[in-house]
Amino acid sequence: VVGQPRAPALPRPVGCRVARVPASDGSGSCRVKIFYPAAAPAPEDAPYCLDGRATSDGMAGLVGFRQLGLAFLLAHLADAPSGCGLDAAPVATKLPLLVYSHGFGGNADMASYFLSEVAAAGSVVAAVEHTDGTASNTVLEDGTALPFAPGRLSRREQLDRRADELVDVAKALRGADGLPPLGETFLGGHSYGGPSALLAASRFACAGFVLHDPALGMGYASEAAARTVSFTSDEYDAAGVRCGATFHCRGAFHGNFVDAPLWAPPWVMRPLSSVIPAAGPVDPSLAHAALAAA
Repeated sequence: VVGQPRAPALPRPVGCRVARVPASDGSGSCRVKIFYPAAAPAPEDAPYCLDGRATSDGMAGLVGFRQLGLAFLLAHLADAPSGCGLDAAPVATKLPLLVYSHGFGGNADMASYFLSEVAAAGSVVAAVEHTDGTASNTVLEDGTALPFAPGRLSRREQLDRRADELVDVAKALRGADGLPPLGETFLGGHSYGGPSALLAASRFACAGFVLHDPALGMGYASEAAARTVSFTSDEYDAAGVRCGATFHCRGAFHGNFVDAPLWAPPWVMRPLSSVIPAAGPVDPSLAHAALAAA
């Protein structure tokens, strides 16, 4: 893991700030990690992991390292750089907003490199960290840590909570300080974040969707909006997953839509993919850059 992970070489400065958005029903709040084009580099780098070792251990559980007693293989992520300027001054250009939902066992951190590239391409990306128990680790409003607890709510309750949080964030960021002026709002997500975004759109008028390996079989599914683009891995393409205009990313596995292939050297992550689809044969940095450009 020496020298891992490496923050991407972004074509322009990207800022990162963290906000806590209250639930509209008064039930609590969720954390949001926001990436946006910055007017200039900031003197301080934003952390990759919001909760240090607690976050990295949670992600180690996601890829099976913790279960094998190998959580230390991802411990370096606790202090990894994000490549984004902490609370950097934003550009003054109006940009689209993408409110993004993580997958089952994900969090607001695990796609930081990928989403910072999306932001650098010309958008504001708000990575929501859900409080339904499906985040690998999060912290609730009262400071209580909530590790991965998928049985905390029923599947329908999970989707409802996730959709509500996406809508709350989309509304709360309008006019928020420290961000570029916002144009149209899009909803997006990875895996379980796909049906979460689709359900949220039944409660909020968004401009369209950006989905990565949408796990449509895990819950809510609807007719795709006119402006919907989905990108699928080898596994999801083979399974016939389609939602809107769908593009197969050849050589990508499910984990290529987050930062998993960059957490450790390829000789660690690619063999692991015989058990869990963490990293396909495609170059992960090139895949992220191509997806961001698309």
